[in-house]
Amino acid sequence: MLVMSTPVQSGDAGSRSRRSAFLTGEWSVRPPRGSRPSARFVSRGRVAIGALHWLGWIIVSPRSVVSGGVARELDALGVGALRLVGSASILVGLIATFQAAYQLKQYGAESVSALAIGWFGTREVGPLVVALLVVTRSASAIAGEFAAMTTNGEIDALRAMSLDPVKYLVAPKLAALCVALPALTVISDGLITFGGWIGTTVFLGFNSRFYLEQIRTSLSTSDIAIGAAKAFMFGFVIAIVASHEGLGVDRRVAAIGEAASRAVVYCLLGVLAADTLVNAIFYFIPALVL
Repeated sequence: MLVMSTPVQSGDAGSRSRRSAFLTGEWSVRPPRGSRPSARFVSRGRVAIGALHWLGWIIVSPRSVVSGGVARELDALGVGALRLVGSASILVGLIATFQAAYQLKQYGAESVSALAIGWFGTREVGPLVVALLVVTRSASAIAGEFAAMTTNGEIDALRAMSLDPVKYLVAPKLAALCVALPALTVISDGLITFGGWIGTTVFLGFNSRFYLEQIRTSLSTSDIAIGAAKAFMFGFVIAIVASHEGLGVDRRVAAIGEAASRAVVYCLLGVLAADTLVNAIFYFIPALVL
């Protein structure tokens, strides 16, 4: 009887341990059994699920210590990118105006170039410009920060104290990017339109009233909403991919630079892949294009 009771007790203890790990979120950062110490101990999917787990907790507990970190990340990842996004958006608006006018000139339809700026700018150009700028500015910083912490043993120290790195490090950045990118996209939409106004009135010779009338005709609230939804998805991709690259490095100094480089490349590919998927869905299911 004593021999039979041992595996049952160990099984109960194992199930309790797994249940406790799920409730606390520790399962998202534990290395797989049998893995080498130098192997990546966290997969991208586990980081995403763990971050979403704690993101819900942040929303429910807005006064927690982790929620305070969201404000700091918003300042660093969102407010800090305002000048870069603003200047780039105005230039993109000018470029879009010139390109649209050049293509339409052969048909004698330069006057309708504002229609393309209003519709295409808010649905496509604005979200992509913001996402690509945030990737180049912040993805490498996130990955480098987490890689340095992993290399210095700080991530292991957090786990040794039963503190989930995904909860205290990844979730605040995910929350900040999912808020900052849609907000920056709306700002970018306005500045792209402003850049288009400069190009249309100063360089093409049309008056402001005509340009604003064209923008009002082509632009709708659903276009802005779709662009903001895309930006939200891009923010999720950037946060998860950059965090995964930083947390999954080997414990060597050279891994920090490698993680930062991989984060930029994979985030760019992830953003473009997500945008392609959304556009393909809209193309094959036209009813979704509001």
